[in-house]
Amino acid sequence: MGRKAKARGGVGAYLCIGVLGAVAVMAAFVLLTLAAITGGLLAADAACESGAEAALPLGSGTLLAATVYSGSGPGAYGAGLAGHYAFAELGLWSEDDADRAHADRIGVALGLAGPLAPFTRLEIRAPNGRSVLAEKRDIGMGGPPIDGRQRAIDLWTSTREALGLPADWSGIVRVEAAPESALDGEAPMSAGTQPRERASACGPGAVPASEAGRGIVEIARTQLGRGETPPGSNCTPYGPCEPWCALFTTWVWRRAGIAIPSLGFSGAVYEWAARRGQAHPASSAPQPGWAALFGTGPADSSSSLHVAIVEDVLPDGEITLINGNFANSVMRTGPCRPTNVQAGCEEPGPIYGYAAPS
Repeated sequence: MGRKAKARGGVGAYLCIGVLGAVAVMAAFVLLTLAAITGGLLAADAACESGAEAALPLGSGTLLAATVYSGSGPGAYGAGLAGHYAFAELGLWSEDDADRAHADRIGVALGLAGPLAPFTRLEIRAPNGRSVLAEKRDIGMGGPPIDGRQRAIDLWTSTREALGLPADWSGIVRVEAAPESALDGEAPMSAGTQPRERASACGPGAVPASEAGRGIVEIARTQLGRGETPPGSNCTPYGPCEPWCALFTTWVWRRAGIAIPSLGFSGAVYEWAARRGQAHPASSAPQPGWAALFGTGPADSSSSLHVAIVEDVLPDGEITLINGNFANSVMRTGPCRPTNVQAGCEEPGPIYGYAAPS
């Protein structure tokens, strides 16, 4: 059983539902360490070092061609587009392509060693001087150059509107790597509004993480993009070849020093915590490293649908999550309100509780 949402690029999102299987539709994208564009772009996740938040290296940026797009449904990684400042990385196009919308390689038009990692943040500046921080939440087919420059990205509706560009716009934008201390807003910005700051598990303004929580988040981040081998098999390094959201969560916790067994059922994670007085109701304020449980309760696979690790708690209370078995891979979702995870984080049900590691 599973919940599938079609993405513009044809990628579906399948979530781990208890111990029941899901039919795979596509292998996960492999995260790559990328060279910088003129010293500027590098896909990487933030990490805590001596209590400070690491930032993506900033460079002089580069000019590239962009177009705009709209639609409905999630992006290529199962994460929502509506209300986010998002962009799609496009594919390479050549004069030999029979269809002007066709591209031979998807998500590599920026000319790096490979595609940007999902959710990489870029600062995008329009010709009118406006700029916005946007996340890579989608991929696209590409097209011919514009004004002699490679068409490299599509701007999602919210991004275009924040930049003050018309619905049929195409042209040249300037991009550079965005600081990890910043995150796109959750609703289109009005003129003059600045993007709000992002706080990580160790960043200023964030909910402070325990030592165990910091270790859990750091380990979970190293697994982003890892998927099933072969695709659709449910076979991963985290346990047996079966639905693996709980296997992933307990694998991460164990490597962070938490004495929890390898568990294959999401409800068992909550019950393990409850026996130790470490289970918390959905109304609680979560902390980085906690496990969020989705559905209506831990009784069985029809009520406990999924489990994910809380990665960040932002100053306004929104959270980001790292999920195992999301679109058959380890994926980040959010930010979203804990009371509205089905919309902003694309989860299969509401949060019914949390399990704390200590």
